[in-house]
Amino acid sequence: MYVRHTSDLTATTVFTAQDSFLGTMITSHNQRTFTLFNFYSTGWAEPLAAILPSLRMPLDCLLMGDLNAHHPWRQGPLPQTARISSASHSIANWLEDNNFCLQNQPAIPTHHPRSGGHPSTIDLCFSRGSTMQSVLTLAMDHETTADHSAITLSLSLLLASEPAAPHRCWHKADWGMLNSRIEAVKMDLSQLQGTDDTLRAITNITRLIHQAVREVVPLRTARKTEALWWNHSHTLVKQSVKRADRWARLHPTDVNLKDSQYKHHKWSTMVRNTKTAYRIHQLEATSPRTV
Repeated sequence: MYVRHTSDLTATTVFTAQDSFLGTMITSHNQRTFTLFNFYSTGWAEPLAAILPSLRMPLDCLLMGDLNAHHPWRQGPLPQTARISSASHSIANWLEDNNFCLQNQPAIPTHHPRSGGHPSTIDLCFSRGSTMQSVLTLAMDHETTADHSAITLSLSLLLASEPAAPHRCWHKADWGMLNSRIEAVKMDLSQLQGTDDTLRAITNITRLIHQAVREVVPLRTARKTEALWWNHSHTLVKQSVKRADRWARLHPTDVNLKDSQYKHHKWSTMVRNTKTAYRIHQLEATSPRTV
């Protein structure tokens, strides 16, 4: 598990077991805390089923991972040849008894065996407590190099947003003017004596360079902000459309062209449905006082 270093979040390991089960407490700047559990039940469901009864789960937490537990509760009807182990039943009962909510869309496979076996839904995400209301989106990327789909979760943590640093177009810089600005000052560095003079000279040179850069390197135009209805799922689908278009241009076969058309249609439908749902949500949240 990797947690990016930021001043708004702190991460503390609170649970480890068998090198496959990990719990990390995440605390935000406003002292809001939840625990993220990452579980990998190696090979089958029994290792996880054995450890769950001994766990005391915090009220606000997320539980994610490859549980290797097949169950119709989240996978839908299983093939007749499939066998639901007692460990899988135990895991499902424990999750229900402890008020965990499944964030995956049921019956969407996450594991596609390279041996040609039947796809299954074993990579799962559950939430509990107030964390359920913090989940904004859950996206699945099925186009990975592994035989498991990648799951991305977006949470609302109310972090303090730092002002974005200005970006400059360095390829449009006037380097001749920059050189002229610095030479015009005619700073004499030959008479420096001691540490204080050296530090003062360094400070003046740094200030001079920054001032010259502001004058001769233009700022980049601000990027268009994403729409309020946009989420990570849209980013993944948009990338898929671009890849299909590029492949169809390079190899314009009937299969590739049809695939590009299909993904464009899927993208258009997704955007239309998301916009409609967003507008309905806005209307439902509107009152006579806010109109």
